[in-house]
Amino acid sequence: MERYEVLNRVLMPADEALGAGLNLLKQVGYYEPLKSGLHAGLKAVLLQNFKTQNKLEVIGGENIPEGKGCIIAANHSSWLDVQVLAVSTDRRFYFVAKSEFKEWPFLRRMIELNEAIYVRRGGDPQGLDAISAAVAEGKAVVIFPEGTIPGEEDIPRWDVEPDTGLLRGHTGVVRVALATGAPIIPCGISGTGAAFPPEMYPRLQMLPPLPRPVPITVRFGEPIYFKRSQSEVTREELAEMTHKVMVAISSLIDHSRDFKEERMPAKEVPQVLPKMAYTRSPANGKQAPLGVLVLHGFTSDIHCVDPLVAPLDQADLPYRFPVLRGHGTRYEDMEGTTWRDWYADGEAALLDLARDAQRIIVVGLSMGGLVALDLAAHHRDKVAGVVSVAAALKFADPLSVLTPVLCKVVKWWPSPNAFNDQELKRRENRNYPRFSTQAFQSLREYAAEVPKVLSFVKAPILILQSRKDTVVAPTSAQVIHEKVSSKDKQIMWFEKTNHEMFLDCEAPAVIAAVMDFVRKVQDQVTSQGQAADRT
Repeated sequence: MERYEVLNRVLMPADEALGAGLNLLKQVGYYEPLKSGLHAGLKAVLLQNFKTQNKLEVIGGENIPEGKGCIIAANHSSWLDVQVLAVSTDRRFYFVAKSEFKEWPFLRRMIELNEAIYVRRGGDPQGLDAISAAVAEGKAVVIFPEGTIPGEEDIPRWDVEPDTGLLRGHTGVVRVALATGAPIIPCGISGTGAAFPPEMYPRLQMLPPLPRPVPITVRFGEPIYFKRSQSEVTREELAEMTHKVMVAISSLIDHSRDFKEERMPAKEVPQVLPKMAYTRSPANGKQAPLGVLVLHGFTSDIHCVDPLVAPLDQADLPYRFPVLRGHGTRYEDMEGTTWRDWYADGEAALLDLARDAQRIIVVGLSMGGLVALDLAAHHRDKVAGVVSVAAALKFADPLSVLTPVLCKVVKWWPSPNAFNDQELKRRENRNYPRFSTQAFQSLREYAAEVPKVLSFVKAPILILQSRKDTVVAPTSAQVIHEKVSSKDKQIMWFEKTNHEMFLDCEAPAVIAAVMDFVRKVQDQVTSQGQAADRT
């Protein structure tokens, strides 16, 4: 359950009490007069607040027609956008809200107060008809063509279009314009994303969730008219018209004032690559449809994942097995390395493999599992599938919470036992006998960072976890399964093995599970390629 869902549950009883009070007012005939006065009062209070705290500036208000129906098409970067637009002109705006908000406490009361129009996601002809009817009645209706706030739900900021800096627009705004003949007024809002980003609300990752005193500007552009019959417009033309609107909106935004995402996906292969323990490229020199990136764990020797080399060779797939920074040498070399180093090495290996493969499956063990999930979130266009193997999201040792203090006084710590079969441990274990407590603290920080981007993971995912893992808490698998947005997601539990799942007592079954998943994704990629060739 996401944090905002917990908050909504806490607030629901108070909301229901408020609803009961409002229903009573409706029954005695006081609600409508009160609603009108309350709307005007709230607008005055909000306007003064934005002027004082955010130095609100409104430009181009003369482009909004007086008394005529129109569509205000604005960018969407914050939950402040609705409030800011509502007070930006003397004219009353009516907003479009997603139907899910009917279940949100207090917000639904504000939506009712504003007489907003609910629309179901995924296509809602009745909703578009309701919007068109409101515009035909002479109302100014606000539509956010992006459909959501980048970074809010399962769509990250790095999915924006390169030429607009905005998400690809939905066609509804143009459909309403074609249906009514009303003008579209493009609107650029600058500063709200920095003042109150979705990381504050609804993600509740930046606390406290209080708006910052950041300057905000609202700029209305010149009207856009589409004087054509909707029945004459092709799907391609509809997309072109929508893009024209998005370009117009983008031109009104000061993008330098956007919220600055700390980590954006790298686009080019770095000049210096991590050491590759194993690498394979297509024999014909051409780019293969699919490749596999395999990432080892914390303190691990590459041997902890190299049982996958032979089956990947048999499958004739290109692959990379990078050695992440601080590993593969002496445990002393871990000192000074951080999760950013491990992620950067994994990302470099991914981009290097992308020269050999159009799409990539990322397999990661333990720490490598975190990197695999992170790469799947940041490189959605490249990652075709994820195998998370005992990903180190939560740690089994209750004393791990003391690491922030321990790392200041103890430099090294013995590595935990990761095998249940002691004979296999004697033969196969090549991991460091000790680890840097400072590096482990960075791993713990990474384990707190990765859940923030799990909703951006949409690729098919296989989550492998042992119930007998004494290093990573088995509940990690359930957290991953709950938070990723993948439609194709599965947890496969193992009952005997410990943390070193590719080497311990159930290794053959683990390897078979990974390769079954690889073949499944390979079939999907092949089918998608054949369908693309036919079109």
